[in-house]
Amino acid sequence: MRILFDQNMSRKLRRDLPQHQVSLPRDMGWEQLGNGVLLGEAQHQFDVLLTMDANIYHQQHVALYDIAVIVLRAYDNDYESILPLLPELIELLDHTTPGEIYYIYAHEKLRQSDLQRGKGPYA
Repeated sequence: MRILFDQNMSRKLRRDLPQHQVSLPRDMGWEQLGNGVLLGEAQHQFDVLLTMDANIYHQQHVALYDIAVIVLRAYDNDYESILPLLPELIELLDHTTPGEIYYIYAHEKLRQSDLQRGKGPYA
């Protein structure tokens, strides 16, 4: 699986996905691209965009792109905070569909908060 980490993703997580080809926007020369342009470029070279941007569901019409988006929702983007999401992420990577957004939550309180704030697909 070819995975692009968004700018806000901990680079340390890269070492926990050795069975996948993981790149950073910096590796591609895309560090200045916004999400819409980034998705447009990434869809040609990657299978998944991994991000922590909970608002991407409402900001981008991901169904128009030939790439899946996985949003990791934790209280912060520190490696230690997102590491518990790794088992669910690894399982999900084998079942993604281009044009879909998937959310993985560290805690049910975050899911409820997203619902209340109108973030994500459940809002």
